[in-house]
Amino acid sequence: MGHQEHPDDSDRERAKRFGGSAWVTRRAFLESASLGAGVHLAAATSSSSPRRPPVASPSQAFSVGFQIFGWGRYFPSAWWKGAAAVGALGYRGIEGEYTIAELYTGRDDEFAAGMARAGVTLSALYSTTDLERAPEQWENTRKNLAAAAFCARHGARTIVLGGTEAHDKSPAAIAAFCKAATTLGRAMHDTHGVRLAVHPHMGALIESRDDISRVMDGTDPAVFFLAPDTGHLLAAGCDPVEVCRTYAERIVHLHLKDYRPGAGGQRGAFLPLGDGGVDFAGLIDVLRQRGFSGWMNIEMDGGRGADPADVARRALAFVEQRLHLVVRREAA
Repeated sequence: MGHQEHPDDSDRERAKRFGGSAWVTRRAFLESASLGAGVHLAAATSSSSPRRPPVASPSQAFSVGFQIFGWGRYFPSAWWKGAAAVGALGYRGIEGEYTIAELYTGRDDEFAAGMARAGVTLSALYSTTDLERAPEQWENTRKNLAAAAFCARHGARTIVLGGTEAHDKSPAAIAAFCKAATTLGRAMHDTHGVRLAVHPHMGALIESRDDISRVMDGTDPAVFFLAPDTGHLLAAGCDPVEVCRTYAERIVHLHLKDYRPGAGGQRGAFLPLGDGGVDFAGLIDVLRQRGFSGWMNIEMDGGRGADPADVARRALAFVEQRLHLVVRREAA
């Protein structure tokens, strides 16, 4: 895919896609898109879909977990509420913000006991990090290597890397990101056996299909990987099935999320699984065919007014009944 030489062009295209005349910031996009989550939640299990069921497979190499941001990101009380809620439903693994590693390093036995009580394992940690920002290099290295060490001690193998809102999306910024990503990914892999994987996100430096191509081309495939989010891919104009097919060898982790583009000049919205435009059946077919063996974590952005436990319950029904995936421990 060709590179976008003029950042203003990509800004205009983004605005056109979401029905506005000005650049849509990451914060503005998420605030508006997440409103749809609460509005449409009640229809999560009742809406019909014309999509075919996934092709039957005698085995499922991957695991299905839950990303617990719906309970909050930065406080241990939120972590344990989320862990208990999804564990009670039968999800086997959870993912949350890397700051839990900062809080429980040196208290590993306490953390392990809490996870055992909830009945879940650590599937990954999500690290909010902007690798392209040179002044943050020391802290980016410190916190991510510490998080990787924590993952290794608790059985997880992936750090999911997501950026904040990017104000510079120049080729130089992408190049700086790629250099830092390869360096950090190698240190993480060689020292802790943990994989660093980028999570393309609306408004962040790595967002569009061109951005994904540049980063995959500009980093070492042995030490830097991809952790796509189906909702954010669709929101950025990507085809999630195509991205997963093209980069199957580098995908080590996945977020399942749905999204419906806006109509009539309105912005799109993140929705419960099955209510948006993501072809989940096609996605599952590709992942099974390519032997994906990582974690596929369900996530829902925003959802103001929605009970995160209800989101998790409805999502469980969708992936078990409509996608025929094994999720719960007793079904393993």
